Amino acid sequence: MSKTIKGVEADAPVVTNQNGGKQSDTPYGFHLLPVSALFDAAKVAKYGADKYGETFDQRNYTKIDTIEHLNHAVQHIYAFLAGDTQDDHLGHAIVRLMFAYDVNDRKENK
Repeated sequence: MSKTIKGVEADAPVVTNQNGGKQSDTPYGFHLLPVSALFDAAKVAKYGADKYGETFDQRNYTKIDTIEHLNHAVQHIYAFLAGDTQDDHLGHAIVRLMFAYDVNDRKENK
């Protein structure tokens, strides 16, 4: 499967910084994302991959509908709001939302 990520093309526009350095322009601000949340999401994703036997080539989450991922995300959000501390509910909610986004994106871009 071939996919092009917008903003990472070989012919992306070139920008020049204040020091005269040139590079491809990017629409992304990965440096702006909270590092702690990214690490936590990666930890939750690995836990789930280990639990459900997921590999890089065999993504279990892609076999689950968007609405189911959203339901689980909301479940974790409400568990967090209710004060439940038995799980990393915010981490699970972030990952489920990312899974929902990806499953939906794959469906729309078939």
